Amino acid sequence: MSNNNEKNKGGFDRFRDRHPILVNSTLMALALVALGYIALLFIDVFTSHGQQVQVPDVRNLPLEKAIDILEDAGLRWEISDSTTFYENYKPGTVIDQDPKAKSYIKKIRIIYLNVNAMHAPIIQLPKLVDLPGRQGAATLKAMGYKHVTIDSIPSPMDGLILRVTVDGHNVAPGTPVSVNSQIKITVGDGSIVDIAPEQVIDPALMDSIDEENYQEAQKNYEEEMKAAQARAEQERKEQASQEKKDKDKDKKKDQDKKSDKDKKSDKDKDKKKSN
Repeated sequence: MSNNNEKNKGGFDRFRDRHPILVNSTLMALALVALGYIALLFIDVFTSHGQQVQVPDVRNLPLEKAIDILEDAGLRWEISDSTTFYENYKPGTVIDQDPKAKSYIKKIRIIYLNVNAMHAPIIQLPKLVDLPGRQGAATLKAMGYKHVTIDSIPSPMDGLILRVTVDGHNVAPGTPVSVNSQIKITVGDGSIVDIAPEQVIDPALMDSIDEENYQEAQKNYEEEMKAAQARAEQERKEQASQEKKDKDKDKKKDQDKKSDKDKKSDKDKDKKKSN
């Protein structure tokens, strides 16, 4: 009976019976190859293998227009940063993109957009009066203010901040101010000498001077100060007058030169006519 069964089996069945391990190993290997091929097919589908598109350039465009262009190209997008404000870009403009424009990517990739903020940051102005001018300017720049200038006016306060203006207006400390505002720090130049009574009268002699003499000394001091201011004003006027004279003199020289040039030109014309 068994011999009949052996005769009825095909060649493959007889080979499998004789070499079961080899046959099973071969079948397992073929199954793995088939599974790998199927996996690759699925990967190609889900990763859009071979379906690359060129990234459009959306830099310097308003965000709304950039989104329309990317979506028309079948690309996804995300905003990577929109908190920084750049003066040389309009608010809401795309500043940069990743991946870069004109590169080739798969459609499943996301385009990350760096967008300019809608307005400049606003920070409360600190108290700066009576601080050194350089320290005040450094403080403002460290806080993010971009346009800080320093000027000086005559004052006994040498180098100390007297006032702070924002866009030409006096602003109290604590006021919210845009970092792009024009901030001017005004400091004293120390040119005004404020002589105290103790510098006019020797403190060691104060006890021996009566009130009348003290008042006389103060009066003399005030007169000397007025005389000094008058001399300074007179010197300023004389300097201005001299500058005006020098300017008029230079102007007259220029006129004389022009007149001489015109006369020479007329002579040359007459000479040509006579020839």
